[in-house]
Formats: sequence, structure tokens, C-alpha cells
Amino acid sequence: MTRSQFDTRGITDFTDPLTAVTRRGKLVHAKREGFLELDAAGERFELLGPFDNAAQPGDDVEITGVVAPQSRTARTAPAMLVRHVRRI
Repeated sequence: MTRSQFDTRGITDFTDPLTAVTRRGKLVHAKREGFLELDAAGERFELLGPFDNAAQPGDDVEITGVVAPQSRTARTAPAMLVRHVRRI
């Protein structure tokens, strides 16, 4: 049998879940020590990865990054792998 005989997924099943998103908000200290979160109009994201500028907690920022998939039972803020931070 060929691979195509086993593969029953449609093209929509291959959409890229790692699409970059941009959110604006305020940097705040996370519940976990040493981490920062973005408070973006009711959404909170735990920020992962090095920042490319000197943004500090309390700064209004625009962040571009990839939101990590989250389980339905997760009770913490979703994580975002940061690609770019801009102070606004």
C-alpha cells in the first residue's frame, strides 16, 4: 500500500498552528518568579525567550510572537514565544 492510502487527512488539517500574532498591553510580573506576562485587554500571556530591547514591567508594549498550544485543563496564562518587543 502507498502512503496516500493511509493518509485520510484533508488539507485543512495541515494549517500552521505556529502563526505569529501581535498583541499590545502592559508588561507585568508573572506568578512564577523571574517571568513576565503581557496583560493585553483581559488576555494574559506568559512571555518566553529573550527580549530584543530593554522593556521593563509597567511598560506599554507591542509584542509579536507565537502562542503555545494549551491544554483544556491548563489554569495558567498561555505562553508566548517572543519574537519582537516594541515599547509604545
